Amino acid sequence: MKSQTQLRVTHISPTRPTTADTYASKYVCPSYRTPSPDEFNVRRTAKDLKIPTDTSIQIAAPALAALIDGPCWLVPVPASDGRLTANFALASAIAEMVPGARVKCAIGRAHPVESSNTRRLRGLPRLTIEQHAIIRTTGPMKPLPVYFVDNVVTTGTTIAACRRALGWGNSLAYADASTRPAIHRQSH
Repeated sequence: MKSQTQLRVTHISPTRPTTADTYASKYVCPSYRTPSPDEFNVRRTAKDLKIPTDTSIQIAAPALAALIDGPCWLVPVPASDGRLTANFALASAIAEMVPGARVKCAIGRAHPVESSNTRRLRGLPRLTIEQHAIIRTTGPMKPLPVYFVDNVVTTGTTIAACRRALGWGNSLAYADASTRPAIHRQSH
């Protein structure tokens, strides 16, 4: 798994928003090229994290925990229907592995939105930051680094909406499905 570990490196400040995404694996879309067997496993794990399955949590949580240090906040990203269940389970598993990491349900959706997959199948564009309808649902928070926990990052608009609602934070996703080039993490 170490060879798949990738990271966009940035200094995270609780008072200054960042735009870097942190992820454990690259998500290769079959329409881009034929994924390798390992890449198919990443796709399956990323999809299973939406449920989530115990196996997907057991694969993703250690990979993501290895990318961060505590103390920090782990903020689950709400699904398109507003539920936090899947990403809360992933965030909780990560928190058990990172000393000082705490899960905080700090954001939600003002209303359900159509999923990206459904929009894509209908030939519609992805949601804008405003269309994500992400709102802050908590009061003041201790100024610690924030990681928005999600299964996959694509265009970054969901995380941008989360960051806008909370005021700061960085994404922590199992897989990166963007077309941006990856920066490999250096060993410590």
